[in-house]
Amino acid sequence: MNSYGYSAASGLNVASDSGHILFVYNIGPDTDEKTVWQLFARYGTVQKVNVIREGGTGAGKGYGFVTMPNYDEAVLAIESLNGIAFFGKPLQVSFKSSK
Repeated sequence: MNSYGYSAASGLNVASDSGHILFVYNIGPDTDEKTVWQLFARYGTVQKVNVIREGGTGAGKGYGFVTMPNYDEAVLAIESLNGIAFFGKPLQVSFKSSK
């Protein structure tokens, strides 16, 4: 594990010491952490939500990460949310993969 808690050696499912990290794309620039949290909480326990923002403006870049401690709940969230319309765009949800 590196200093950020991500394992560079793991394959498709990058898990921190405390959960499974999901990559969420196409959330739109105005989406906040609370909205993403509520969307994923329907499928299980959400430990952390991080919406990535522009440094200067604070506007969302259209993607973020959700950490869920339970693997089966994370899989259910991916299967349930990947491809659904979210504010008019198809949501893309997958396990975060290492670079």
